[in-house]
Amino acid sequence: MSLPLFYEPTLLENQHGFTVSESTAKHCVQVLRKVPGDKIQLTDGKGNVCTATLLQAEKKQVAVATGTFESTPIPVNRLTLCISLLKNSQRLEWLLEKVTEMGIYAIQPIVCDRTEHTRFRMDRMEGIVISAMLQSRQFHLPQLFEPIPLNTCLQTGTFDQQWIAHCAAGEKKLLTQYALSGNCRILIGPEGDFSNQEIDHCIEQGVLPVSLGNTRLRTETAGMVATALLLNQVKH
Repeated sequence: MSLPLFYEPTLLENQHGFTVSESTAKHCVQVLRKVPGDKIQLTDGKGNVCTATLLQAEKKQVAVATGTFESTPIPVNRLTLCISLLKNSQRLEWLLEKVTEMGIYAIQPIVCDRTEHTRFRMDRMEGIVISAMLQSRQFHLPQLFEPIPLNTCLQTGTFDQQWIAHCAAGEKKLLTQYALSGNCRILIGPEGDFSNQEIDHCIEQGVLPVSLGNTRLRTETAGMVATALLLNQVKH
């Protein structure tokens, strides 16, 4: 059975002896009933992980001795999901959880012409992403950014491939005709889709228009389908 995995972002700053965060301590002692001598795993979300042995186990304070560190490199082929904020924040939370489990590299919420609500609780969303990373036993925490307008998004970052999935008429290929190769991103619009002006502007910026299939998908479903399709067609 795998050892329990916990997120400690300052792990590398304290490689020899380490006092875990209060939330990790509570879970170790009150939920898992860990005692001195038991082992857990710690990751900093940057690819580093180690096995640690509990030296002290109290409700609000757990001290550990860290063992050998192992490092997982950032994937060469990685995907950023740029997706509109949703009217129902719970649907966005569900999406963040699922794409994290699938191995998304980064998530950029965007505000489009037809985005209805712009509320975004970064602290809550970060907690969901961290939990999903740990549950799926990954050591790289996806980058989660504050929402920005679509136009601003198009001006940020350098990508090897970019796609925009939309339902408007026009020439476009199925996303399944592409493979994830290098640093890539895909844009998913709000309920009501991207406006024609947004689609035209994205295409002018070199973003390739794609279709996700013959049915009209909810925004969060489109985000999950696009992520699954691309991460399952990684070019090796």
